[in-house]
Amino acid sequence: MHFLKWPMEREAGRIGMRIKQLDCDCETKSKDHVILRIHVSIQYQTNSTNLFESFYSLSSPSRMLATHIHDIIRSTLPCKDLDDIFSDQDSIAFELHRSLNDSMNEYGFLIHHALVTQIRPNEHVKLSMNEMEASKRRKQAMPQKAEAIKIQAVLAAEARAESSYLNGVGVARERGAIATGMKDIAASALDDGGAVSTKCVMELLLLTQYFHVLNDVKGVGTGNNGVADGGAEKQSPSSSLFVCHMPETVTQLTATTRECFGSAVSDTVTVDNLLEL
Repeated sequence: MHFLKWPMEREAGRIGMRIKQLDCDCETKSKDHVILRIHVSIQYQTNSTNLFESFYSLSSPSRMLATHIHDIIRSTLPCKDLDDIFSDQDSIAFELHRSLNDSMNEYGFLIHHALVTQIRPNEHVKLSMNEMEASKRRKQAMPQKAEAIKIQAVLAAEARAESSYLNGVGVARERGAIATGMKDIAASALDDGGAVSTKCVMELLLLTQYFHVLNDVKGVGTGNNGVADGGAEKQSPSSSLFVCHMPETVTQLTATTRECFGSAVSDTVTVDNLLEL
């Protein structure tokens, strides 16, 4: 408890002992010439053992603290690159705390904490840094992406090869079944096992294949493997095809075939070697 001898004494002022906080923004540059703003928060308190110095030494302690903060920041950060400033944030705060304590203790103030709360480079620099990191990540992802495309292409090629092989097997079996059916027809037509004219056999084969082609050329909207997207056949809306069809077409095809093969085909063929044609 304190007493005043009135009117010989009067109250000069009151000193708060609570911890105060000073927020300060400082603009500076890094060693690699990047302009940035640093936000610093200082938590300080009046020293109870030096009340006289804290009251009479400084008229504005906050202005004194702000001056020292700017001086320390602008003398420390220009010696570091931008990446080092972000990574050494704790060491910068420790150096700021130590320097402020040394400067303010003689005025009767204690520095409890010095915190570097925010580092804000220029917006263009931030965009450039993000773009550099994104480019680095894309470069690292390119080998994996290329490997995935390669695997996809290889699997697609293997699928096409397998599809072509199975298609060929199916066509071969189809032709064999046609020839076997023709052999059975010729065998049933000749009870005595005589000879069948090659012309009749070829005309029968060409007639069968001709109608098979007409049945296929109908404009089915399918993909490369003959199957529409989704696994089911889907007929195209514009699948009309106008063909000049005459009965003598088979005869013309027979004549063309004879001209192509010449005398390679004999005049007659027996039922036993019909499959060899």
